[in-house]
Amino acid sequence: AIRQKKERELRKGALVAQWLRNLTEVLLNTQHLDYFKEFLRERKAEAPLQFLVAIQKISVETNEKLYKSLLDNVMKTFFHGKVSAEEMLQCNAPIIKEITHVRQVSATTLLTIQGYVMKSLEEKWFKDYQDLFPLRPLEVEVEEQVSPRKPSKTATTYLQESQKRGWLKMISFIKSFCKYRRYMLDPIKRQEFEDYLHMELYNNKENFSAPVNPPGRPGTVPSNVRSTDHENGETTLTKRRIFGHKIITVNFLANDIYFFSEMEKFNDLVSSSQVLQANRACNENDVILMRSKINVILKLYLQSEVPPKLRVNISDSQKEAILAAILEGHLDRSIFHGAIMSLFPVIMHFWKRFCSWKATRSYLQFRGKKLKDKRTPPKPVFRYPPWSGGDHAVLRFSLLRGIEWFRPQ
Repeated sequence: AIRQKKERELRKGALVAQWLRNLTEVLLNTQHLDYFKEFLRERKAEAPLQFLVAIQKISVETNEKLYKSLLDNVMKTFFHGKVSAEEMLQCNAPIIKEITHVRQVSATTLLTIQGYVMKSLEEKWFKDYQDLFPLRPLEVEVEEQVSPRKPSKTATTYLQESQKRGWLKMISFIKSFCKYRRYMLDPIKRQEFEDYLHMELYNNKENFSAPVNPPGRPGTVPSNVRSTDHENGETTLTKRRIFGHKIITVNFLANDIYFFSEMEKFNDLVSSSQVLQANRACNENDVILMRSKINVILKLYLQSEVPPKLRVNISDSQKEAILAAILEGHLDRSIFHGAIMSLFPVIMHFWKRFCSWKATRSYLQFRGKKLKDKRTPPKPVFRYPPWSGGDHAVLRFSLLRGIEWFRPQ
């Protein structure tokens, strides 16, 4: 009985191994990943696999402190150790040798190295690992050919309906994004969307306040306490939790749509430059134009002179990755890829809410009713007069209301 059980387990393992066509499938299979680790450990070649696992953990980490800790640990272990990085990772890609002389590395660069290491590991060890498993027994193949399993009509219908619903959602999403892009091309309609985003600042049901603190010093303010800045026309940063886990700053939503637009324009410049390079028509002016575009983006959104320096809804790690890529001299789409992927869901979330709000308002106006919206801005309460110029008019600027002109009363 024990012998028959072992034979069944071996046959089951052979069937599983039959589907492993590349190293990616090994990494996605928990059982085979453990076997592959042991296989490499016996041959003293487990370092490349450890590197791949470490980079995967970094790519999905959302906590800033843990992210930086994991990044420092990878640099110390694989690039700044006693053994050379090429020897430890068993990969001779030129970029690996360059990284050993750099202190800070962006996540984009590490993901590039991960691709080289994975390719090298697959070429050296995957075939030997795959040969350890026996071939699929012939009798099992005969059994499957004789009695193929036919899917039931109910299951087939369900799959077809599920696939149809998926395609309809995909088509609806693409149409919504195309509508958003057309909306942004019209200044009047774009201003309407911006006004809605400003109204979201007063959505007290979903928002919560957070004071502007120096980096690394988080603080909290009780909900019943109002600062003098708030009472004199200024405001603290208003936060909101969306998608169940992501916390954004509502004050920066208008900045997000402009930042997203500027990143798209930069990517268009990159595409144009690549076409010119292919035709050998690219010159220094094209490079200067791209660098000046990057400088404008940095000054407005990532390194603002007005605190806080980061004025869009991306994480500090993504900001540092962008700055590191720029310092390394990159002028390609990879610079803002992480920021685009992070901002796109946020913009689409509020775009969908805006479309629903606008449709509801239009319907109520058609029926002759008024929309009761509790998100209207409250009247500011001033402890002292907003102007103190005596008989002279005063020009005042605030981040909340922009430029204001006060006449003497």
